[in-house]
Amino acid sequence: MAMNGDTMSVITEQVPNSEAAFLLPLLSDAEEGEERIRATLLDPTCAAYACWLDGQPMGAAVVRWEEDGMSEIIYIAVAADKRGRGYGKQIMYALQEALRKRGGRVLLVGTANASLENIAFYQRCGFRMFAIRRDYFSYIQPPLFEHGIQLRDMLVLRYEVED
Repeated sequence: MAMNGDTMSVITEQVPNSEAAFLLPLLSDAEEGEERIRATLLDPTCAAYACWLDGQPMGAAVVRWEEDGMSEIIYIAVAADKRGRGYGKQIMYALQEALRKRGGRVLLVGTANASLENIAFYQRCGFRMFAIRRDYFSYIQPPLFEHGIQLRDMLVLRYEVED
C-alpha cells in the first residue's frame, strides 16, 4: 500500500448491499438507529462502500446515486481510533471520483448543526453550505447535544464537479 506521510492508503470498494451487514458497527457512528441503516441498505438506489486498511474494515459509506440530479452521501464513517489521520479524506475523494465516473455533477452530504468537526471536515473536502433541513433530528429522544448545542437541524453541504 502506498504511504501518504504517516497515512497508509485506504482501499474503498463498493460491496453488495445484501452483504453490507458487517459495516453496521461502523455506520452506527453516523446514525442513531440500526433500523434506519438497515432500511437504507434495502433501498436499491443506495450503494454501500467498505473502506479497508491492512485488510480490515476501518470505514464505510452509503451513497444514494441519482441518475438526473443530486446524489447524496447518506452515511460516512471512520473507526474512532483511525480518525484525524486523513483516512476520511481518502474515502471522500474516492466517493467524489465515483461521482465523476458516473457522470454526476453534484454530491450532497448532511450533518447535524452541532457537529462542528464534521462541518469543518466537509468544507476541507470541497463542500459548501447549501441548505438547512429544519428539525430533522426531532426523532432523537431524548435530544442529543454536541459542544453544548442541541442537535436540531441538518446542515446540507454541496460538492460540485468542476469543469
